[in-house]
Amino acid sequence: MLEEGRALEVVGISAFDERVYRGVLTSPGITVQELVRRSGESAGRIQSSLSRLRAKGLVSRLWGRSPRWTATNPGAAIRSLVRGMQGELDRLTDTADELEATFRTVGQGAEEGGQLEVLAGPEEQARWYVRLQQEAKEEVLTFDRPPYVLDYHNPLQTGLLRSGVRYRTIYVPEAFDHAGALDEVGSLIKAGEEARVLPELPFKMAIVDRWRAVMPLQMDPPLTRGVLITGSTMVMALVELFERMWREALPVRPELWRELGDPEPETTDPGPPAPDLAPEAGPLSPAAGSPGTTAGALSPPARSPGSPADALNPAAGALNPPATALSPPANALSLEDRRLLALLAAGLKDDAIARQLGTSPRTLRRRLRHLLDELNAETRFQAGAQASRRGLV
Repeated sequence: MLEEGRALEVVGISAFDERVYRGVLTSPGITVQELVRRSGESAGRIQSSLSRLRAKGLVSRLWGRSPRWTATNPGAAIRSLVRGMQGELDRLTDTADELEATFRTVGQGAEEGGQLEVLAGPEEQARWYVRLQQEAKEEVLTFDRPPYVLDYHNPLQTGLLRSGVRYRTIYVPEAFDHAGALDEVGSLIKAGEEARVLPELPFKMAIVDRWRAVMPLQMDPPLTRGVLITGSTMVMALVELFERMWREALPVRPELWRELGDPEPETTDPGPPAPDLAPEAGPLSPAAGSPGTTAGALSPPARSPGSPADALNPAAGALNPPATALSPPANALSLEDRRLLALLAAGLKDDAIARQLGTSPRTLRRRLRHLLDELNAETRFQAGAQASRRGLV
């Protein structure tokens, strides 16, 4: 019985032909009759197998009156088959590229109404994310949240920003968890990226020129499947979702990423103050101001915190300081303190903030307590919200 074999199927050798080949390989000069005896197959089938093996360059027929067969050098013969197969695969790849180009050209016709293409594997999703950026002409809109298929560093973005492509990105706090992320985002903001933060995003995506979008089909790592959407109402819906969430997101101010040694940006001279047209506070004023103030006749009466009017006023309450509290002006806070407030407002946890600012959690908590006192805030959320409302972050 001939030895079993299936190893050569990848180069077009069937399991039966491989068994015949192994019989010839182990018995140089073997006859067809002997192969028939060992295999139990017919002489015709053995002869056909030897002819196929000979055409593949694996065996040769010895000269003489009695037909005998011997194997050629297996290494050389099999490597020759592999090279031939590689050439066929290269030609097949070229054909696939041509067919893909035709497919995309047809699929982007105005009459098609858009198309969807499933992307298999994180590598394919990453390849399309890079390609879409390279093809961007006007803008790139991004939901940035973990998990990632590429390193957070995006070498393409800075060059595209300089060439005039607009980038708008909405981040979640978890996007800043890994070391160096805040510095990377800061460099992109200084290069021109417009960045905002939301506590959470439903998924991640990138939209290019309001025409193409790429996004994963599920958010559990690894991101095994994604989708490329081109020119359809789905892209329009994703753009609308982005714009709505952009309006809700907290802006990240570019000046927070000035180098610590840079001078403060110059401000234009506002000119002389506008004349105070309100009459001095007096006995007939509804609410007299504190000493030295000029509460006008049209000023609303002062309310104590927690009054019924506060309950009806969405701007009042926990996010607003007491009426007597004075918030520090923006230039009264250091750049580091304003960065700390920006991270608080973005929702980062203490450990993540300490890691981004290069300090210890204990030192961070001391600085945080000082900032809460400065802002007359009781909680981290109040501090971040007040800082955002007052233009400090």
